[in-house]
Amino acid sequence: MKKFSIVVTACLATFSLMAQSTDDVNKLLGNEKYAEARTAIDKHMADPKNAGKSESWYFKGRTYNAYSYDKTLSATDKLNLKSDAFDAFKKAQELDKNDMRMKLENYGSYLDLYAALYEVGANSFNSKEYEVALNSFKKAMEVEKYILAKGYSYKDVKLNALDTPLVLNAAVAAMQAKKEDESVGFYRQLTDANVSGPDYKDIYEYLVDYYFKKEDKANLDVMLPKAKTLYPENEFWTDIEIEAVKKSGDKAALFAKYDELISKNTTSFLLPYNYSIEQYNLLYVGDEKPANAEVAIAKLTETLNKAIANDKGIDATFLMTKHLYQVSSDQSVEITKIKGTKPEDVKKKADLTAKAKASMNEFLGYGDKVIAFYEPQAATLKPVQKATYKELLTNMSEVYTYLKNTAKAAEIDKKKAAL
Repeated sequence: MKKFSIVVTACLATFSLMAQSTDDVNKLLGNEKYAEARTAIDKHMADPKNAGKSESWYFKGRTYNAYSYDKTLSATDKLNLKSDAFDAFKKAQELDKNDMRMKLENYGSYLDLYAALYEVGANSFNSKEYEVALNSFKKAMEVEKYILAKGYSYKDVKLNALDTPLVLNAAVAAMQAKKEDESVGFYRQLTDANVSGPDYKDIYEYLVDYYFKKEDKANLDVMLPKAKTLYPENEFWTDIEIEAVKKSGDKAALFAKYDELISKNTTSFLLPYNYSIEQYNLLYVGDEKPANAEVAIAKLTETLNKAIANDKGIDATFLMTKHLYQVSSDQSVEITKIKGTKPEDVKKKADLTAKAKASMNEFLGYGDKVIAFYEPQAATLKPVQKATYKELLTNMSEVYTYLKNTAKAAEIDKKKAAL
């Protein structure tokens, strides 16, 4: 957890002409007897006539703030004391129209409170007191906003309207405190201000995912375009766009979205690969089939080739073998259905046989690429990879057998037996 570190030297004036009780408090502060000073100021403030005096509230602020640094106090006590000090200083200003005391110290007490609250928050976070950390950061923000609203300035410190580290720390503390809505609010302060850079990418991912899961279309429509603009290479955005359309159950809309995104992301592997899986399942899995199988087959082949072009592994090539094996198998089945002996039947059977053999040879070509990838690492393949490899070898052996190439079939069977 990041920590705000600042040394503030404030010239805190003393007033010898004050009422005796506040004079006594001032002496206790000078002697660093802060616990006693707190008792004295509380007793002083218990008298209703003192509650209307600016100096009483000023000394309450000084006392509570000074005592809040006591190392024996809990983080919660420190936070409460500093919060009360902040309120006391504001009350003192309200009652003193000339603002004499705060002017004399150049409003240094406020800057000290801001820095100290920041530190209480950081220390509490590191101690896993996330609720206290969150409240400390929020109070530090409140003090900082007050300083900025009043136009107070300091020689060695410049405060900003958007205190990015403080807001980020508050967001993380809120998340750890299981207050997700508050965390989102803090993150939105950053994204609404277009804060960006490598360190902030995760914030945009989190918010996009959050609004998607919440089905908050209004906020998702704001966050997603911004995230895509700031981090155009991140494929997470396209995943979300795809998932959003997929939820509708409209296959035509889903495929149109894939085509749109692939045309804009020509170097992506995942987009065409995932699209290929959707197309494959539509063609070969389940009862729902495309209206025009030939068009769908050609489209799947085209999409798989795009995936293969960007694939650093072998997944897309393996899916191509499954696709072409299925194509050739379906073509083989269709051949058996042609029973006629008329010239047109003979020609149709011959044409389909040629197509089937072409599909099989194409399948075998891609199969060789899968073998070249897996064979050198056969001894170290993971179970899933081994199952994939075995499936391919089984299909290749079957195809070689169909093509009456017994030597190649035997070679493939030998590779399979060695696994």
